[in-house]
Formats: sequence, structure tokens, C-alpha cells
Amino acid sequence: MTSSPPQGRVRRGRPTSPLLTENAIVETAWQLVREGQPFSVGRVARELGVHVSSLYNHVGSREELVNHLRDRIVAAYPTDGLDLMSWQDAVRTVATTHHRVFVDHPGLIQLLAQVPIDSERVLASYTQLGHKLMASGFSPTRAAQVIDLVDALTLGSALTRSGDRQSWPEHLPGGPELTAESERWESESARIDASFTASVETLVAGLERELSM
Repeated sequence: MTSSPPQGRVRRGRPTSPLLTENAIVETAWQLVREGQPFSVGRVARELGVHVSSLYNHVGSREELVNHLRDRIVAAYPTDGLDLMSWQDAVRTVATTHHRVFVDHPGLIQLLAQVPIDSERVLASYTQLGHKLMASGFSPTRAAQVIDLVDALTLGSALTRSGDRQSWPEHLPGGPELTAESERWESESARIDASFTASVETLVAGLERELSM
């Protein structure tokens, strides 16, 4: 005969369901990003009420967590249908979608720039763009360069966005004209967004000329 545990005593043992999961960690990190909060593994752990070491039982490293965030970004900002577009529209779609990510979540700029891409979804998007370019007549080298240019445009544009208007030296030739150009915009961010769009169109036009030669 076995005896029953005394009444009032809590039986100890493994919980019937996990208290911490990879999905809960990634969702918490994504929530911090969406709210514009500073991101760190320690901050995610505090939000979940656990130690940092507990997170690493489910997510191998900070870099792995960042790449899980990339997966969430791709899901929230899809670039579906690239294979059905012209190569020109595929370039525009990838560039403007990535630009929108950084406009909506400026805290991601340095975070993503510091961690190499190891997200299958992100790499799939870039690979589709590269395949579209190669199928249209560009060499693998040129297709890879275009992908790098799109990245440079999106990151560069995001880094130059600010609340302050660009000031130009009034005493130098061209300074007054550039100042007047800056002041005609409703905001500096609006001017940067327009410059980004113009840059993408310049890239596409240059590639079109190259392909026709």
C-alpha cells in the first residue's frame, strides 16, 4: 500500500506545459521592436520574468534571436509574387518594402546591420530577386551587386532620416539653393523618402540602359 501525500503539501515536479518557448521569446522581442523599445537579450528576459540563461535554453544566441526577428519582419512586410513581376518592379518592391521596415521601426537599423543574415525567409526573398535579374539577362555578379545596392540604399536612407532639416553653408556657392530646396519640404523625413524613391528609379533606369546595350 502506498501512502497519499499529506494534505496541504504542494507536489513538486515538472510543469505539465513549458513556461518558456522559442515562440514566446521571439514574440516578446518583436513586441519590443514594434513599440520602439530598446532591444537587448536582457530586456527580453526581464519582460518574460526569467534569467538570460533561461532564454539561451531555447534560443542559441543573440544572433539567432535577431534572425528570428527577421523572419517576423518578412511575415509582417511580405514581398510575395516577385516571380510574377518584371525585374524592375521586383527591385522596386524589395527596396521600398525594406525601406518601410526601417521607417516604421528605426530601432532595427543598427540591430540588423550588426548581425549577418541567416534567416531563410529573408535569403529566399533576396534569392528570388537575384533569380529574376539573372533570368532577365543580368550576370550573377551584376545580380549580386544589385542586391547589395538595394541594401545600401535602404540602410543609407534610414540612417539619414531625422527630425532636423539639413542646413547648408550659405556663404558657399550652391548653399542658398540647397537650403531653399530643404525648406520647401514639409519635413526632412519627407525629403529623404522622396530622395530614396528617386534613387531607386535612378538605379532601375541605369540597369535598363545597361541591359539594352
